[in-house]
Amino acid sequence: MNYQEMDILQAILSGHPENQRKIAELSGCSIGIVNRSLKTLKEEGYVDDGYHVTEKAEKLAKNSRPKRAVILAAGYGMRMIPVQPECPKGLLTVHGEVLIEHTIRQLRKVGVKEIVVAVGFMLERYEYLTEEFGVKLVVCRDYATRNNLYSLAAAKDYLEEAYIVPSDIYCYRNPFHPVEFYPWYLAGKDMAEGSGIYVTRGREVLLTDEDSTGNRVIGIAYLTKEEGIAVRKRLEELTREGKNRRLFWEAAASEGKQMTLTARLFGPEDAVEINTYQQLREIEYYAPILQNDTSRIIREVFHVKMEDIKDIQVLKKGVTNRSFLFTIKGEKYIMRVPGDGTEEFIDRKAEKEIYDGLAGKGLSEEVVYLDPEKGYKISKFIENSRAVDETNPKEVAACMKLARTFHELGLPGRDRLDLFEMIQYYEDKREGKPSEYKDYERTKEHCMSLRSYVKAHAHKPVRAHGDMNPDNFLVSYGNDGEMKVNLIDWEYSAVADPLTDIAAFITYHMHDRAFADQVIDAYYPEGCTEETRLLIYCYIALWGLYFSNWCEYRRRLGIETGEFAITVYRYAKEFYKIFEEEYHHEKDTERK
Repeated sequence: MNYQEMDILQAILSGHPENQRKIAELSGCSIGIVNRSLKTLKEEGYVDDGYHVTEKAEKLAKNSRPKRAVILAAGYGMRMIPVQPECPKGLLTVHGEVLIEHTIRQLRKVGVKEIVVAVGFMLERYEYLTEEFGVKLVVCRDYATRNNLYSLAAAKDYLEEAYIVPSDIYCYRNPFHPVEFYPWYLAGKDMAEGSGIYVTRGREVLLTDEDSTGNRVIGIAYLTKEEGIAVRKRLEELTREGKNRRLFWEAAASEGKQMTLTARLFGPEDAVEINTYQQLREIEYYAPILQNDTSRIIREVFHVKMEDIKDIQVLKKGVTNRSFLFTIKGEKYIMRVPGDGTEEFIDRKAEKEIYDGLAGKGLSEEVVYLDPEKGYKISKFIENSRAVDETNPKEVAACMKLARTFHELGLPGRDRLDLFEMIQYYEDKREGKPSEYKDYERTKEHCMSLRSYVKAHAHKPVRAHGDMNPDNFLVSYGNDGEMKVNLIDWEYSAVADPLTDIAAFITYHMHDRAFADQVIDAYYPEGCTEETRLLIYCYIALWGLYFSNWCEYRRRLGIETGEFAITVYRYAKEFYKIFEEEYHHEKDTERK
């Protein structure tokens, strides 16, 4: 049998249609193809004169029943902001039904009992499915830093005779069947920009450039036993050593520029991907999930209606918060949505105080709204801005000039930033378990030995930024070429030696000592004393150890921090050595 004949036999087995028109409707084939295929199926003994299946067809069907399904529900769903911070996409309510429950019921309807859900972000929200629907949860620990190739890899042992289903698809027409004769991939008949796939007339799925127009991606698939084994093998190859973090799962079902699955097509009326807040709003304008704190705050602050909130898009995904861009009456704004649990270690009232103190000074973004209890913040978008380019000495110098200007304001504050305490705080989070680094205890001993030098040479504490990383310096250029720098995100601001900010800037950039000296010289254009330079080296080592412990804590939560983790740990060791060598050299010089 060819694919069309198998589709028609499947339609007969699934729906018991009474005529050729109904068979055409169920199979997606034309009447002409149905007529020709029925003739072949009859000749081969699969159907009789009345289009009823024969014993031969029943036997084939018995050996072609899907056994399980894997639902991919691990990701952040960043484009769902402002809905997503309060609800994973798979748990959105669409037409009065929870999205993932709708998918599970469609699978159950065709007899699929074993359902595996790959979870990650807000995984505890999916736990109820194990009791209510008897599903199995598998955890993708890489959900924060990698695409859904890794979500599927978490379920790699469940791919034979299995459906693969994204959690953000709402199917009006059930795409699943009691029998499946071949592996397939579901795409849209309609076209979309940047889809990355193109379906040929022969139902081949070709991989295309991301900027080209192709068939709309739906992403549901079925893998036979043989294809499931092959996909599992490719998954293991593609994810080995943490490679290919940006790939989607479809890469494991592809060879070269073509997928190994045959295309099936759905019309735009058959299924919709709920990928953005705008799409959800179009499907269910008054859905209760849209009436959350995020959208309510925007409406109340600007005195607008839901339809006045336009052009919503993700701005960035931070390690503690999420932010999105939106437009109100032609003006662009950024809303920060605080991450879960941030209230435990961020004093939002102190943050509001610092923004009040910076108001009108031209050093930071213009804040329109800040909730000192929950941490929601709205600020004006800075047009044509980007993070500082650390390879541009002029931009680095401008950032350091701003930092020093801020430090010299001497703004008041309550909280204190102590790097030694911060290191111990995240070490304690390991609950007695050893570090992943074998030489950690020696590295820590070295860094702790810096305490005496820091205590003896620390500068007078002032209000510091506390998180002076490159992304928080926004650089923009006016039409006249004049550079403007803004320092944003003050939620970690606390009283500290101002040089801890300079050391943090250096540590975040993950460069060498030459870069560190460039930054120090930019902060002190009049010249930096050797004593102060050594103090900053101490702070770099301490920041390195702090960030290393923080990365280990995040990893234990299933959140990978990539190259940053090993680089900052090396900073702790290398800048301790630099300090030791320079300090003793200076002492020897003094003796002579």
